[in-house]
Amino acid sequence: MITEGEKYNIRTFYDLGINTDNIDKLRNMYITKPTKIQEQAIPLILKGKDIIGKAQTGTGKTLAFVLPLIQMLDENISTPQVLILTPTRELALQITTVVEELLKDSAFDVVSVYGGHDVEKQKNQLKNNAQFVVGTPGRILDHIREGSINFKNLKHVVIDEADQMMAFGFMEDLDLLFDKTPEKMQKMIFSATIPDMIRKLARKIMNNAINIDIDPESVVIDNIRQVVVRTTEERRLQSLEMALKEFKPFMAMIFCKSKERANELYDNMVNLRYDVEILHGDFSQNKRENIMKRFRELKFPFLVTTDISARGMDIDGITHVFNYDIPRQIEYYIHRVGRTGRAGEKGIAVSFVSDKEVEQMKKIQKTVGISIPEVYDRSPDERKRMNIETLLEGKVKTKEVRYRKTTKSKPSLVNARKSGKKRTNPRKGSAK
Repeated sequence: MITEGEKYNIRTFYDLGINTDNIDKLRNMYITKPTKIQEQAIPLILKGKDIIGKAQTGTGKTLAFVLPLIQMLDENISTPQVLILTPTRELALQITTVVEELLKDSAFDVVSVYGGHDVEKQKNQLKNNAQFVVGTPGRILDHIREGSINFKNLKHVVIDEADQMMAFGFMEDLDLLFDKTPEKMQKMIFSATIPDMIRKLARKIMNNAINIDIDPESVVIDNIRQVVVRTTEERRLQSLEMALKEFKPFMAMIFCKSKERANELYDNMVNLRYDVEILHGDFSQNKRENIMKRFRELKFPFLVTTDISARGMDIDGITHVFNYDIPRQIEYYIHRVGRTGRAGEKGIAVSFVSDKEVEQMKKIQKTVGISIPEVYDRSPDERKRMNIETLLEGKVKTKEVRYRKTTKSKPSLVNARKSGKKRTNPRKGSAK
C-alpha cells in the first residue's frame, strides 16, 4: 500500500508524466501544482495499473484520474474509451465540465448520461462518438440494454465516490454493468472511505489493484471565519447586497455554480454600480490573464467567477469569499473558502443558502468538521441589520476600503461601488 506519509520527489505535473499540451490547459485553469492524490495516482494510471484511491473530498481526485485518461485516448478509436461512473447526476455534470475544459481544441468529446434528462437527446449525443462517457450506473445500463451505447472499445472504467454508490444502492447495478462491459479493462475506484462491500467488489473486478491511502487533512483554516446566510432564490441578490454593505470587503471573490449564473449576477452587479469583473471558462486565455493581472493589482474589488476558472487560483489579499450558490461538490466549497485567509491573514467566507440547499450545506459542514453559524435574511417589511459579524467568534477587521468614494452615495449602496459611471461588459467579444 502506498501511504501519504511516504516521501516523494515529484513536484510538477511534468514529472508525473503529463504532456505539455495538458499542462498548458491546466495553467489556463490556474492549476500549477499537483495534490497528493494526483502525485500518487497519475503515474500508476499512466502505467495501466488498477488502483483503489482513498482520499477525502477536496483533495483533487477528479483530476487525478481525468488527466491521465485524457492523455491515454486513442485517436483512431471513435467509440467510448473511458467510462466514469458517479452516484449522482450533479457529480456527473461536475466531472463533465472538467473533462470539457481539458478536451478543448482536441478531436475528442465527452457526454453526460444520467436519469432525469431527455433519453433521446442522450442517444443522439452518444451517436456522435464521444470517447468519454460520464454517468450514473442505472442510466448507463438502460443505454446498454437499448443498444444506444457501444462499449466494444472501452479501455478504462472509474467508479467515483464508491462509498456513496453503496449508500445509494447501486452495487447490484455495478455488478450488472461489469458483466456487460469488456473484461480486459483498467479499473479504478476512488472514495473517501473503502467499506468492506467496496473491497469485495474490487476483488471481483480488479487485477492486483494498488491501494493509495491519503490521510485526511484539516480543510478548515483557523483564520477563516465562515457564516451561512439563509435566504430565498428571489432574495439572493438582495442578500448579497446586504452582506457586502455589512462587511465592506477590501477584495472579494463571488462564486457561482455556472457560467450562465455568473453572467446573470455580473450584469445585475454592473446595473447596481458595483466595481466588478467576471471570469469563467468561455474567456480566452489572454482575457483571463488580463483580468487576473488587474485583480492582483487591485484595479477592482469584486470578481464574479465559477469553480472551473478559479481552481488553483493563488491571489494574496482576498479578504472575503462569497458563495452566491452552494457548490454541487463539497471539494469545491473547500477550494472556494481556501482563496481567503492566506499568508497568515484573516478571512471570511459567506454562503447564501436557500431551503433547497440546506441538505448540501449540512453535508459540507459534516465533511469539514465544523458547525457554521447561521443568520436569517428577512423579508423587506421585517428587514433588520444582519449583524453577521456578531455571530463570528472575534470580529475579523478588514482593511480600510480603498475604493471609497468622496462623493455622497445612496445609503443602500456599498462603499466599494462606482458612482454612476456605466461599465462596459467584458464578456462581449471575449468568448472563444
